[in-house]
Amino acid sequence: MSDKMQIPPIVKIGAWLLSLIVFVVGFWHTHLGLQQMKPFNSEYGSIAIAAIVLILLLITYWFAVNGKTMALIFYIVCGFFFFIFNLNYFYPSYVARVLVQNEAKALNDTLQKYTNGSSVLSLAKNSPAVSDYLSLTTLKSDVTTEITNNGFGPESQKKTNEFNAILSKYNIPLISFSASTASTTNDKVKQDKMKKDVIDAFDKRIQEFMEKGVIKIGNPILFNEGLTELKQLNQKYTKKLEKISADNKAEYPLETIRFNKNVQTIVSFVQELNTIVDKVNNGFEKDKPILKRLDEEVHPRADKLGTIKHTITSIFERIKEIDTWSIILVCLFIDLLVPLAIYLLLRKSESDSDTPDQTFNRPSNFNRTY
Repeated sequence: MSDKMQIPPIVKIGAWLLSLIVFVVGFWHTHLGLQQMKPFNSEYGSIAIAAIVLILLLITYWFAVNGKTMALIFYIVCGFFFFIFNLNYFYPSYVARVLVQNEAKALNDTLQKYTNGSSVLSLAKNSPAVSDYLSLTTLKSDVTTEITNNGFGPESQKKTNEFNAILSKYNIPLISFSASTASTTNDKVKQDKMKKDVIDAFDKRIQEFMEKGVIKIGNPILFNEGLTELKQLNQKYTKKLEKISADNKAEYPLETIRFNKNVQTIVSFVQELNTIVDKVNNGFEKDKPILKRLDEEVHPRADKLGTIKHTITSIFERIKEIDTWSIILVCLFIDLLVPLAIYLLLRKSESDSDTPDQTFNRPSNFNRTY
């Protein structure tokens, strides 16, 4: 007589029904967690993969409950698959707003640091030699424009005197032009020849200025353009990023995340910032970047919500957060703990059998007496 406790049929039905429910829940959210990958280049590819795993899971779970210990291994593998891709749906869906807000804040902090807080950048920008070089190039441009309009008149001479004042600080020979060159005229042919002679003279002195070695920047003009654009970027995006980081009402559905206005703002900002950083670095000294370019693997992230790589990376980065652990525990409970608990309650040992006692089918040997 067996001492094994008999489980009431209603309990068995309830246990199997509960297992089926959590399996269906796991199947559906695995499909949603796979959607971003577009398996088989089809919107239905995720359903096909999730269905394959579900069927294998049901089969192995039935065998495991009925005493096949090896089947339990395959069930756990399928359950782990469900767990990972359920996380890939639940995690970004639940914390999407927080992740977008955090990225906007981090990007704004970087922008403010690049614009106002970089001491190396500030020293290079405020270098007297750089300032003088930029003034020389600006004066040359002003004189060239004046010649194109009126020839070499009083205004051009004034700009030339300012140019010479800077040259004198560095003991560079001053510029002087003959009366035939420095004269007003509306004759386009004369203007073109005058412009060539004047530009050649200005360029020669600027080259001598560069040869003095007082400038520690490779391309001051490109460097200055980068700084100007960086300032403009600050004015364009600071308030936008602050607004995104403080927006507690925005919704970020995963299926349309790339078209969200806030997400598109973040993506555009990162692209523009990296372009300007490249310009500043190339202008300063190409082999020694003065500003760090945003890593493409790190930013932008907002448009990658729902991808498995982003989800796993973000979970590890936020592993100490309560909301991260709450989502992990929910997925773990649904996909692994509930079915395992039912398995432990209903399982049979491999020696147990659902078939009638095989001894009834065995041939009987008996002695005949003659």
